[in-house]
Amino acid sequence: MIRSITTCALGLLLLTGGQLEAQQLTHGKRYSEISLRRPMLIDSVNVQNRPFDLLSQIKQPYALKEHNAQPIAASAGGIFSVPRAPKGDAATLSIYSFNLVSPGYTRGKIKLHGRGRYALYLGERLLGSNEQRPATSDSEPALSLPLSLEATHGTLQVRVLGMPGDSVSGDFRLAYEPEAKFAPLDSAASTAGTRYIDWNYITHGKQLYSAAVSPSGRYVLVTYSDRAPKKGATYQELRDASGKIIRTTQHLSGAQWMPKQDMLVLQRYNGLSQQLLKINPATGESSVWVDQLPGTSYAIGPDEQTLYIYQQDKGPEKHPMAIRRLSPNDRMPGWRHRTSIYRYDIRTGAYTPLLYGLHSASIQGITEDGKQLLISEHKTKWTETPYNQTTLYRYTPETGRIDTIFRDQFNIAGTSFIPGTDDLLIEGSPDAFGGIANTLGRTANGYEHELFRLHIPTGKVTALTRDFDPNVEAVHYVGKLHAFVFTAENGSRKSLYKLDVRSNKISQIPTSEEVVRSLGVARFGSDLWYIGQSLNNASRLYRIAGASKEQLVWDLSAEKLRDVRFTAAKDFVYTTPDGVKIDGWYYLPPNFDPKKKYPMIVYYYGGTVPLTRQLETTYNLAMFAAQGYIAYSLNPRGCTGYGQAFAADHLNAWGTKTADDIIGAVKTFAAEHPYVDIKKIGCCGASYGGFMTQYLQTKTDLFAAAISHAGISSISSYWAGGYWGVGYSSVASASSYPWNNPELYTKHSPLFNADKIHTPLLLLHGTSDVNVPPSESTALYNALKILGRPVELVEFTGEDHHILEPERQDIWIRTICAWFAKYLQDKPEWWDMLYPRTPYDK
Repeated sequence: MIRSITTCALGLLLLTGGQLEAQQLTHGKRYSEISLRRPMLIDSVNVQNRPFDLLSQIKQPYALKEHNAQPIAASAGGIFSVPRAPKGDAATLSIYSFNLVSPGYTRGKIKLHGRGRYALYLGERLLGSNEQRPATSDSEPALSLPLSLEATHGTLQVRVLGMPGDSVSGDFRLAYEPEAKFAPLDSAASTAGTRYIDWNYITHGKQLYSAAVSPSGRYVLVTYSDRAPKKGATYQELRDASGKIIRTTQHLSGAQWMPKQDMLVLQRYNGLSQQLLKINPATGESSVWVDQLPGTSYAIGPDEQTLYIYQQDKGPEKHPMAIRRLSPNDRMPGWRHRTSIYRYDIRTGAYTPLLYGLHSASIQGITEDGKQLLISEHKTKWTETPYNQTTLYRYTPETGRIDTIFRDQFNIAGTSFIPGTDDLLIEGSPDAFGGIANTLGRTANGYEHELFRLHIPTGKVTALTRDFDPNVEAVHYVGKLHAFVFTAENGSRKSLYKLDVRSNKISQIPTSEEVVRSLGVARFGSDLWYIGQSLNNASRLYRIAGASKEQLVWDLSAEKLRDVRFTAAKDFVYTTPDGVKIDGWYYLPPNFDPKKKYPMIVYYYGGTVPLTRQLETTYNLAMFAAQGYIAYSLNPRGCTGYGQAFAADHLNAWGTKTADDIIGAVKTFAAEHPYVDIKKIGCCGASYGGFMTQYLQTKTDLFAAAISHAGISSISSYWAGGYWGVGYSSVASASSYPWNNPELYTKHSPLFNADKIHTPLLLLHGTSDVNVPPSESTALYNALKILGRPVELVEFTGEDHHILEPERQDIWIRTICAWFAKYLQDKPEWWDMLYPRTPYDK
């Protein structure tokens, strides 16, 4: 939901010589007064050796309840009236709050005029107070305090303490005076109590994660979080089939449904051992199902009397002073260990090994009667790309019979039994099974997933999705539908599909949302539950009962966007010179004026995974738009979800067509939208997108500022140093190595072309990144410093590939916004505040 805001003045603007001097606040909220009395004094001082002071109560924490708040408006002179303290020995605390909204970075002073005792807070942070020395006149402000807002909204709280015997009123007026060059507050948003999408919105509030459906479809367990830095919490909400909430709790984290019964199973520690509890969803009653659980990770067999326990076996230990590398993957923690699988009979307590061997193996599927298992064995063959091989067995534990379904196949992602048949459903790349799903006549992108049907008695394999462009993801079997239901990358959308196992036909299941983020199914029912999001709304929870239309169960989006304002996203499809359609979308600033010129931020990934059409993302376009930018995203060639040919352009390319697509799309967008300031366009990306940021600057001078997070600067060093460098390169550099295609590794590496980079470049990296080593950013930083080019490197201590720790994450996004403000809006003050100049800066 997008609320329209009628433009109105925040209040009176005090003008001097035609220049904006102060912005008066005239609308806010008033809370119920709090009566303060002296406590019973057991002693004259407390443990800090301080006597009680009633004045100090103005600084005590108070949990304000919105239902106690009433909107208020100042008088014609901008005065807020404060009730006088009643006669007697009690003091009165009056509390007011004001919504401050600044789309960009601003700083100045907040000034309060009045003759009472006041304390000013911004959120929970005390700005200052004067309770000890009230002002004696109105000519000078009682409080004049520095205030800055970093492209966000804040709540200014005014506390007024009325003491017994006070002869003066606590009436006050408020004004904000921005410093020179800085914009005033957003009048309309501040008055209306609305806000924009900012970093606070992204990191706070509720987020839906999953909806797990009971076997019959009678119940669904919804997991969501209520996020706030350092004090977020995760909740589970049990609902019935109609969507009605049965209970909300924090004590079902990790619970799963029994395979056949509508009962929950929860693992808990009991002293030194572990138990499994059975929980009745209707009553909440629990009972011990397994008293002594061997191992920690488990799967429940279809007969509900068998557990399959996963147990880690430690491999050869590494010498503490000299380590002989056993494999290119030996750098990864735990690579030498293997997982064993044991069969645990709940009735007898028998605990017997199911698998024994050197190679990794896993259970892929179990028949409905529990009598047969699909076991996949995984090997690595370093002399043959793409290295990882899968052998699949059908195993009958009761007889010990082993049937080999296939051996040493590449590009297998998953397998499962098709109930009621002698067939298997297999997920793999177009090149699996001799390339029968490949439509290209050349190597396909290994991250593109197809569905195959394998007939076990004959070994015949049929490609089911050869001419199906979406990229298959999570697959679930739904008994009453006689179908597998799955999500798939459908370009920038994630759509829902049904594969009828009787006809092999695939049909799309209509959904209201552009992106299905999570899917839950009733194994023996027909209900589907999903959590979805689109470009113009936050998450919602839906139920689809059989073939009926979907039912909106929880409109979390309406709750989150109730007071949030943004301009709805629009599509922009760019056609390349060779006729390829490049999908894209953009947001305009909330107060957009087509007659003005705006800077622009372009965000992309460029790797093999497409960006999706969601409002709430980490590199948030609506957040950038709120700060006064045109914010544009696109999916250039090389990513999955647009068909095999589109995805295959990722192979042996390392930015070639991707860069051309981005540059061409940005130039065309700017040409078709005259409100874009062509001289103020910035770009950013992370991981492969960080590489693309660096690579783009070697190809064009189109961009005025660029940001690369965890980017690859040297393809050869990433191939050697990243934990997944070799594996990812088996697709991105298919069959190309430094010795047989050195030009690919040098010509496409930004480090080897650093002298071509002139764009101000910000490099961001976690110091503990094992995916893209921090040295990738360090190398390019060193090169650009030597070349005398504008470059900054900011490292985040202890962080891996993603910046997740709340305080560091807060600095990270502020750093990004400040860099763009410096170069795209000519406002370096935000950056200078975050990173003050030192004697080493020249």
